[in-house]
Amino acid sequence: MFFQRLIIFVALVVAPVASHCEQSETLEFGVSFSIPPWVIKDTDSGIELDILKEAFADSSYRIRPVYVPFALAFKLYEAGKLDGVINAKEGVFEEGFLSKPVVTFQNVAVSLKRKAFPEKFNIDFMSDKFVVAFQRARDLLGPKFSAMANSNPDYQEIAKQSLQINLLFVRDTDFIVMDRSIFGYYWHHALANYQDSKGRYNFNQEVQLHYVFEPSPYRFLFKSEAIRDQFDKALEQMREDGRYDQILTKYDHLTRLYSAAR
Repeated sequence: MFFQRLIIFVALVVAPVASHCEQSETLEFGVSFSIPPWVIKDTDSGIELDILKEAFADSSYRIRPVYVPFALAFKLYEAGKLDGVINAKEGVFEEGFLSKPVVTFQNVAVSLKRKAFPEKFNIDFMSDKFVVAFQRARDLLGPKFSAMANSNPDYQEIAKQSLQINLLFVRDTDFIVMDRSIFGYYWHHALANYQDSKGRYNFNQEVQLHYVFEPSPYRFLFKSEAIRDQFDKALEQMREDGRYDQILTKYDHLTRLYSAAR
């Protein structure tokens, strides 16, 4: 009986400690609400989340995505409440350790073709237009875009990028600024979900993709230098053994939806 009680006592003491250790090995990463195909909240998946999880698959760490607006993710990180944030760029953050480039976005300015804007233009062309971009775009898309955003009273940034599609097709916004693949995903989704003739008409309008931005390599931001180094090493190995390309291929059908939606 004595030994049975001793075993129970030890179990009660060790259980919370084990739980605490397990918790300490969970990495909480700030992730935008949903930016398919890069992040798909409904399934805790997407290109970037899959890469992050795979990089730590053979380690003691497990990833827990924290879905919040992009700007809030960085505030939580700076307050010490997150272990990392996806989609960071050099020169934007004062604290933390940036990984090697993980993915490359092709941000574009999208307009309705009937507005007959030139296909190519300098960014300051948008200075007197209605422009809606993703959160922190003015910090991430370079000094020329930042200058345009700061001088344009009709410029705004929104957290839910799916709303940008409605603003373009229904509210007649001049330009929306977002990654080409994210635009294609939400446009395709809108076409599939509006069955009435009026809705179909709105979303069936032809668009122009204006390639006014260079491709944007994005990195992951870590609080810990050691964990960042572990991620970089795993990322390099994934590129070498083909797992990185396998993840990209898995989402290939989503990266090209902007063409299918035309």
